[in-house]
Amino acid sequence: YGGHPIQLVAVGNPHLSFEECETLADLCVKEGGTVADGVAMIATLGRQVYDQAESAGHVSKLHEFGVSFITDTCWCMLTEPIVPPSSTALVTNSAKYAHYAPGLVGRKTYFNSLAHCVVAAKTGRAPPAPAWMGRGRGGLNGGVG
Repeated sequence: YGGHPIQLVAVGNPHLSFEECETLADLCVKEGGTVADGVAMIATLGRQVYDQAESAGHVSKLHEFGVSFITDTCWCMLTEPIVPPSSTALVTNSAKYAHYAPGLVGRKTYFNSLAHCVVAAKTGRAPPAPAWMGRGRGGLNGGVG
């Protein structure tokens, strides 16, 4: 990942499902290591899903990687200080948040898969754009905001 520096990885808008928590935990374990210094990785999910994921052992795996959780709200309701005041760019797996974040929080925003979000959290760099977005056409593949 040689992309632009990012300081926030925002997953789960509006909420991660139990299956997504399981997938995210598996991806974090597979990737190994932890979230890079200066990067926050935050997941939003419903309280019931959090409790289920905690019982299944997914939350502890995610905490070990450096993931924080916010329950019962979505990214479109969150601003500073949850979005780090010093941050200039973020990556998300949510098309909804990728669309709204630049206007809501004034940060350059990158969109990609959950797997790419994990690597971005570890490297502190924006992932390459998904192939289906078409390189060189502007938009989210170059960051918005």
